[in-house]
Amino acid sequence: MPHIIIEYTDNIPDQVDFRGLFGELHSALVTMGDIRQVDVKSRAYKLQQWYIADGNPNHALVHVKLHILSGRDADYKRRALAAMRPIIVAHFPRALAERECQICFETIDIDRDTYAKVVSNQA
Repeated sequence: MPHIIIEYTDNIPDQVDFRGLFGELHSALVTMGDIRQVDVKSRAYKLQQWYIADGNPNHALVHVKLHILSGRDADYKRRALAAMRPIIVAHFPRALAERECQICFETIDIDRDTYAKVVSNQA
């Protein structure tokens, strides 16, 4: 916890440095104060099967999901997304300029009572 999952359509023209993007996102969340760097996990998935609006191939999508443990209020979630938004936008300039691109953000609560993880001795 937290988990950042980015889904993006395969027509995004940007060559995104996801390691750099994830590093920036992790730092932004850690500066909020109650998230430890070691606990943040991120991944990205390129979508090859998608259909947006009327099916125009110029449409594009970047969907950012932030999964966090339940119990945080709406203000916290808004601040987290506000910290992430300019970072994401900065990594997709061509998509925003050359496509009819939508970048969407969502927070998803992870139920504290049913979330578990195992950490290796090397952590």
